[in-house]
Formats: sequence, structure tokens, C-alpha cells
Amino acid sequence: MVKSVEKKAQALEGYFIHDCVILAPDYVAVSAEEELPEEEYDHYTSRGSSKICTYDFLKQKNDEPPFWSSRKWGRNSFFNSRLVNLNPSEYLAIDDAGSVFYGGLGENKRVEQKLPKHLRIENISKVGEQVYGVGFGRIITKRIGPDHWELMTESIQDSTAKNTGFYDLDGFDENDLYAVGGKNDIWHFDGEDWSPVDVVDAPFLPMCVCCAEDGYVYIGGAWGMIARGRGDEWETYMPESRVDKFSSVVSYQGRIFFGNESRVYVMPHNAQTLEYKEYDFEGQISSLGARRMDVGHGLMMFASLSRVALYDGVQWKMIYSGSPMPKEEAQVLEMMTHNAEETLDAMGELLDKLKTLKK
Repeated sequence: MVKSVEKKAQALEGYFIHDCVILAPDYVAVSAEEELPEEEYDHYTSRGSSKICTYDFLKQKNDEPPFWSSRKWGRNSFFNSRLVNLNPSEYLAIDDAGSVFYGGLGENKRVEQKLPKHLRIENISKVGEQVYGVGFGRIITKRIGPDHWELMTESIQDSTAKNTGFYDLDGFDENDLYAVGGKNDIWHFDGEDWSPVDVVDAPFLPMCVCCAEDGYVYIGGAWGMIARGRGDEWETYMPESRVDKFSSVVSYQGRIFFGNESRVYVMPHNAQTLEYKEYDFEGQISSLGARRMDVGHGLMMFASLSRVALYDGVQWKMIYSGSPMPKEEAQVLEMMTHNAEETLDAMGELLDKLKTLKK
């Protein structure tokens, strides 16, 4: 249940950010979870309170700190929430436990029915006007309407298989979707059937996907490995120096941006090679990680654990820059360790194969 609605300049203080979304040309949102003392935090049984915070440019006064409105839930509710834009200025939030919140305009806000366990998802995406949820075991659900989700991948699910997707989904349209996640587990939907996509023989652990305006599909993965292609034609790139796994990829104004916990990397559309470089934020703001990114309404938005930045194609603006939290690193490390446990076997096996190939 919603406990309170609050408005203040520092609504995100003491919270770390999970996701971000652009709701309108002058309206954005982030989901966040309270930082707990290390001795109180447990990934499964003891989580902090949660917030969905919105930033309205029209309400922001010049020369004043960024003003955020927030909707707050109690502990162990709507933690690790993912966000997606619905109609202009409206959003949908879903957490790891299947809780769903619809944030409509005005008083049109409600907690929807909880997703059943067999439809629990890790991420939500939007292709055109259609919202999808993706989860482990090759779960892809299609949102039909309030309290109504439809499983799309029953034919390709395998409850006995290990290290299968999905982590992310994107598409050129509803009849041309790509889903990624798990050990070399990449699938394409043509409007009727799902089919596996053979991107590369070498070990690859894809984490995020973007169908870009240049007609290519871009996939970011573990160890900074990326892939580009479409249909049956693909190419990959593996940096010589280790790069943290990519957790988000977006296309914006002729460039592809790959984000992870610590940095952002960039490459142009239709690049002759797949070698990317670290992004310098146009020299306008200090660099930040982008564990989550969003593009919409002519804007691009990056979110790290404690910072949020927005770009209009000309100027970067830091709309939240929290001070370091003393115990944030330990708590986030435990959260990341939990997530890593679910893919550890796959990554270990892939790394062994990579070492073998280099011999």
C-alpha cells in the first residue's frame, strides 16, 4: 500500500536508484530503495522502503535545488522496481516480487493485481505502444491491460535448462522482437513464432539489447562484449582490457550508448568497426555510470546509484547528485552479489571457454 506522498528538494537522500524513465518532454521519474544499515539489510527478508520520485521541469524554479515529488511505500514493498512509460506522463512500475503499480495522471493511480509466480519478471520494455515483461526461464509477457498479462513464450520455455534468458527485450515493431539473456541465449519473434538467433560461436552472456534507427540490433554483454547485426548476419567485439558488464544500451541521435555501473561507452551508428570509446558527456558534466538509461520525447536520461542526468541533444543537466552514502557500497554489493549468483555458473563456464579459445 502507498504510505505517503511527499515533495521536497532532496527526496532521494538516503536512497539508491534502481531505474529511470522519461515520461514527457518536461517530466521524468526514477525508482529508488532506502539504504539500510548493513546489519539490517537482507536481500530476501529485510529491504528498505521504496519510492518513485518524479521531476517536473515546469515546477522547477530557477536557481533552486532540483525539486522532486515522491510516492513512498513501506519496507519490503516495491523494491528493485523497473519503470516504463505508458501514455504521456503515466508509468508502470513492477518489482521482483511481481507487485505492479500504475501511475496515471492525477488521482488515477492504483496497485494492480500481483503477477503470479510463473510470470515473475526481471525487466519491462516498450516497443511501439506495447509493454512487455521479461524474466528468467525465457519468460516474456505481454501486457493486455490492467491486471491482464499474457505469456508469449510458452513454446520455448524449458524449466530444466540452466542459464537461459531473459534479461532484456527490444524490437523494431511488435512483429520484429529480439530477446536476450543467459548463455548465448538470444531469440527473435516474427509476429508468429520464436526462433533462436546464432550470434557467435564464442561464449557470450548478453545482458541488454537495442533495436536502433540504423536498422541494426545492438547487444551488450558481460566483460564489455557487444554484438551488432540482424537476422542471420552478426559481428561481435571483445575489448582487450576488461570492461564491467553492460546493463543498458540505447540509441540516440545517431549514436549507441552502452552503460554499466561505473561508466558509459559510445559508438556511432553504422560504424565500420564495433570498437567503442568511453563517453565524455560532451565535456559538460562529470562522468557517471549508467546502470539504467532511457530515451524518449527527444531526451536521453542516465541513472547511476546516486546520480541522474538528462540530455536534450545539446546540453547535459544533472538533475540529481546525491552525496556518498557511507554504507551504500556494502548494501549494493550484497544486492549485486545476489544477482551475480543467478548467472555465476554461466559466466564461469563462458570464461573458461574464452580462455581455451585464446590458447
